[in-house]
Amino acid sequence: MSPVEIFALAVFIFTYALIISERIHRTVAAMVGASLVLLTNVVPWEKVPIYLDLDTILLLAGMMIIVNTTRLSGLFEYIAIKTAKLAKGEPIRVLILFSVVTGLVSAFLDNVTTVLLLTPMLIY
Repeated sequence: MSPVEIFALAVFIFTYALIISERIHRTVAAMVGASLVLLTNVVPWEKVPIYLDLDTILLLAGMMIIVNTTRLSGLFEYIAIKTAKLAKGEPIRVLILFSVVTGLVSAFLDNVTTVLLLTPMLIY
């Protein structure tokens, strides 16, 4: 491995360590890691538009906004309570019903969107 690759790997591990430790917000940790890679010229500024996929970033940002708004409306709590009542509180039935709900949602949406939508529901 070249010194640049070793440095990039070190920045990656450092960023992950910051995210896992939760000492600072994960967004800040990611921005620190990205800034280190850019400021040390591991990724040249001219290549950033090539490596940056704005479609994906904007899709995820939009879905996070929708998920947050939906969470505030109480929809996730409603679905979680209805599913738990339907399962009559039995853990295996709850697992099966949440799997069915996940399957139905993922039939219409991509995986990342499904995870963003259903994770808040499973937490309740």
